[in-house]
Amino acid sequence: MRIDREKIAALAAMPDDKLWGEIVSMAAGLGFKLPAKTPPPSDMQRLRSAVTGQKINIGDAMRVLKAYKREE
Repeated sequence: MRIDREKIAALAAMPDDKLWGEIVSMAAGLGFKLPAKTPPPSDMQRLRSAVTGQKINIGDAMRVLKAYKREE
């Protein structure tokens, strides 16, 4: 799978609520259900950091998502 860094940068630049909507939509397309409520800004920043760093850390992003899902 090729990662489109330009698309990731565009997603990361979105406001929290729009970015979360995209994440929920992508997850649903893969059979995952995430809460509709946008996570706190600190968690959204952790997600952005996980995918916009020099090396994309999918594991870190998944940990943030799982923790948020457990809170709901």
